[in-house]
Amino acid sequence: MRKITAFLLCLCLLSAGSVTALAQNVSKDEGGGSAVITVTVPDSHTLTISARYAQVLCEGQRGDSFSVERLSSPRLLIRPEDGYRVTKITLNGEDVTPQVQGGYYTLGPVYEDKTLAVETEEVSASPDNTHDINGTLTDEDGNPLPGVTVDVGGKTDVTDENGKFTIKDVPGGYHPVTITDKDGSIIGYTEMEMGEGEPGIIQNPDGSYMLTVPEDAAFGLELTVTEDGRVSVDRMADITPEQPGESDESGSGGGSEGPQTGDNSNIFLWIILMFVSGIGIIGITKKRRCDTK
Repeated sequence: MRKITAFLLCLCLLSAGSVTALAQNVSKDEGGGSAVITVTVPDSHTLTISARYAQVLCEGQRGDSFSVERLSSPRLLIRPEDGYRVTKITLNGEDVTPQVQGGYYTLGPVYEDKTLAVETEEVSASPDNTHDINGTLTDEDGNPLPGVTVDVGGKTDVTDENGKFTIKDVPGGYHPVTITDKDGSIIGYTEMEMGEGEPGIIQNPDGSYMLTVPEDAAFGLELTVTEDGRVSVDRMADITPEQPGESDESGSGGGSEGPQTGDNSNIFLWIILMFVSGIGIIGITKKRRCDTK
């Protein structure tokens, strides 16, 4: 009875689980008894991408389908096209959006074919509120990264020998930030949104950044590319040049030649007032002394 129970239990366990395998050969043993089944486990599986208005890179390679080594954990970069934002990511129907950090997602060990689906939504820019960005790009050791392309929402510039770049007329709103080397390979990525307010940086739970800047302000950024391909926004400063005549309240125009010191006639009025007050105080003091005597 115990043997029958154990046999039924093993049969249930085998029927409850499934293993991806291919039956390659079925033959009888030499004794003419039970059949011998030879199986082959595949070395790789297929990762299929379903994405509209977004690109998915697997280990740096672009594509809609990837051959993934069995039991490996590939790292994906999910980058929306300019003007779009990723809203949901599913893997074989399971929502994995919270696991995506700064556009990167690492799969668990792959033991079967999988489908990754990416949903996006269109985001509006603010063409009437644009910003000039002067930035510096370095690695984690503080060394400048020369000759790489910085892309902010489709507007680009190449860093000089000191890692400096300038991108003009970037509209406010949400933008992917992509760093590519001379060969066109992506070496750094993040996402940032620019809103109106006092200069400030907030890192969101999903690894993206929220920057607040005054309207139409130019600002400086210090960016760092990490070894794992992320881009961190370390520092921001408002560098908007002062417009001529902004501090000239008299309306005389012509700009400012130096620090404004005010009207000198006010100083003379204060001196005269203090002098008269002093004479009055001395006179009152003398009168009180005479009355006391």
